[in-house]
Amino acid sequence: MELSRTIGAVALVLGVVLAAGFAVGEDGAPAPKQGTATGTPTATPAITGQMKVQEREAQRRAALEEQLRRKDAYDRACNKPLRSDTDFDLCRTAYKRLQVTITQ
Repeated sequence: MELSRTIGAVALVLGVVLAAGFAVGEDGAPAPKQGTATGTPTATPAITGQMKVQEREAQRRAALEEQLRRKDAYDRACNKPLRSDTDFDLCRTAYKRLQVTITQ
């Protein structure tokens, strides 16, 4: 009976320590140091999940605008009668630019 009570107490202590470690820890990164040599606290904004989503959304919008710009250039170059080799080359170049995609 005494052994089971001891094992239970040790398990409880280890559980509390583990929970406290998860509560204090932040993605395995060390805690930021407060203050500098002058004693003023440092303000380092943490990148939140919402900020990451907003950044990805801004990148997606920029890529979409770039693709639309390329598509418009292709339409201008190729949706007309191609009368000369220069027109054909402009159309070919616009088509090649249209095929370029950004991979991340």
